[in-house]
Amino acid sequence: MTVTHEDLALRVFDRWYAAHESCDLVELGAVLAPDVTVHSLFRPVPVQSRDAAVAHFQRTMSSFPDLSMPVVSGPVAADNGAVLAEVAFTGSFTGRLTWRDIAYNGTGERFEVPGAVLVRTRGEEVITVRTLFDRDSWLRQIGVTVDHVS
Repeated sequence: MTVTHEDLALRVFDRWYAAHESCDLVELGAVLAPDVTVHSLFRPVPVQSRDAAVAHFQRTMSSFPDLSMPVVSGPVAADNGAVLAEVAFTGSFTGRLTWRDIAYNGTGERFEVPGAVLVRTRGEEVITVRTLFDRDSWLRQIGVTVDHVS
């Protein structure tokens, strides 16, 4: 039986997802490419490199220790190694977050926002991760003031 690009991409996604959900930093680092780029609405600029991505994940989990992203539908893979899944970001805010130069300290505020995750793979590694969700809805749920500048 021939393994397709889509099958391989889904296997890599499954490894990445399992490491993410179990907070397995060793396995997460093992599945990420050395030159991985992580685009997250938690950060204004992408994180680049395996070490920086693992450190970013570790920092995120310190502020949101029960962060989870259950898959709602998918994942589906394309021939180019891209994998897309609809997810829900759930958890509670118990750490510290700075938004527009204001520091917020979480006291357990719960959140649940629908979103998507796009993971690009190359061979056996993840080369990019992009999380997408309604950031303003998420910020409001955790008690962060959201103002729109015209």
